[in-house]
Amino acid sequence: MLLPGIGPKMAHLVMNVAWENVQGICVDTHVHRICNRLKWVNSTSSPEGTRESLQLWLPKEEWVAINPLLVGFGQTVCTPLRPSCGICNINHLCPSAFKDTPTKSSSSSRLTKKSSLSMAKKS
Repeated sequence: MLLPGIGPKMAHLVMNVAWENVQGICVDTHVHRICNRLKWVNSTSSPEGTRESLQLWLPKEEWVAINPLLVGFGQTVCTPLRPSCGICNINHLCPSAFKDTPTKSSSSSRLTKKSSLSMAKKS
C-alpha cells in the first residue's frame, strides 16, 4: 500500500493472486453496496469499513470468492440505480428488495406532470 494509487482492495488482490496469501477481502463499490443492501454489515460508509466488518464474521475460506461473486451480481442484477429485484433469486432474503426501484405510480405521476408541462407550453 506504500505505492502510489494502491489501496487496500488492490493490495489484498495482489497478495492473493501473486503469492496466494489471503490477508483480507477485496472490497470495491459493488461489494460495498450489496453488503449494505443485504445488511451483512452495519451501514458502513466506505469499502474499507465494509471490508473490516465482513472480515469479522465471514469465514476466511470465503474471502477470495466473495469479490467476483458480488461484483458480477452487482454489475448485472443488483445495480446501483435500478436494481433488478424482480429477477433476483434472493429477493426474498434481501431487506432492501424493491426499495430502490421506482414505483409505477411515481413514474406515471412524473409522466403526467411532464405531459401537462408539454401541453401548457404548446398552448
